[in-house]
Amino acid sequence: MARKSGEENRRNVLEVATRLFYERGIRAVGMDTVVKECGVGNATIYRQFPTKDALATAYVQGRADAWFERMEQAAGESPSPEGKLVAVFEVLAGDTAGASYRGCPMLNTNTEFPEGNHPAHLVSVEHKQQVRDWFRSLAEQAGARDPEELADELLLVLNGAYATAAVLDGATYGSRALRLARFLIEDACPDS
Repeated sequence: MARKSGEENRRNVLEVATRLFYERGIRAVGMDTVVKECGVGNATIYRQFPTKDALATAYVQGRADAWFERMEQAAGESPSPEGKLVAVFEVLAGDTAGASYRGCPMLNTNTEFPEGNHPAHLVSVEHKQQVRDWFRSLAEQAGARDPEELADELLLVLNGAYATAAVLDGATYGSRALRLARFLIEDACPDS
């Protein structure tokens, strides 16, 4: 049996931790569970992630990066800035309708780590700020009367949908968020 490289071990640990942390929550999953699920020794995991905080932070950063990658790809399929904004909510509607949907990893992390100095908390806050900035940039490109206001409103809809869909009927609230986002975008960009 061939030995895995450090990068292969890192990817494996992060994939397993991502699944466990998303399904159960970061605080609910101990490193012993990650070790057992990975099928490797403690030394292999701790060589890649010296602490659980380091693993949790890598998980949150990975989810943030994956979110932007997916959303930018979906937005890239629309030729208009308004369509790019709508595309984000179309993806959201699909995501929240899934049976395995458990909420936004960034919002979940903020709930689990409300301490402002925890590295996972800081990554989740930075991600939400980047989302808002991206919305503002697209709103400016779309000719919104007040790009700041539209970005704030869309962020509220996004986060509200992610939080509510995790608790109630995800398909219903995802589609309502899409409808509300369309309304806000059309209202804020009357010349488009």
